[in-house]
Amino acid sequence: MEILQLDGLEPQLFNLIGPLAMNPKVLKANNNYPFKTTQSFQWYIAVEDHDVTGFIPVERKSGSYVINNYYVHNDNQEVLTELIGAIKPKKNLYAIVQTKHEATFSGCGFQTEHRWTNYIKMIYNTDKHE
Repeated sequence: MEILQLDGLEPQLFNLIGPLAMNPKVLKANNNYPFKTTQSFQWYIAVEDHDVTGFIPVERKSGSYVINNYYVHNDNQEVLTELIGAIKPKKNLYAIVQTKHEATFSGCGFQTEHRWTNYIKMIYNTDKHE
């Protein structure tokens, strides 16, 4: 598996993500919430055998970084773990996580800050993982 890192408006990003971001099954896996990007985003994309198997966009927001809306084919925890591990920087990194992925994010060093019905706000714990 290869993890690509692309800026939020790079043309290659749209070629790789477009077919997934517009796929009804992928949108349903994201609770029907659309994927967005701007120049403030950095995308981490897992590619295996020329196929995109998952992606995590990270948005830069005034001194912090936020993971919100991500996709992994068949909820593959190994791919999700690899994607999370590729994300830099780790300081001030927050994630809005689907409840079914809480254990994976926790195993990668995130701690719960707030719970909603379908999502959990988590923060990366730099004390334990750097």
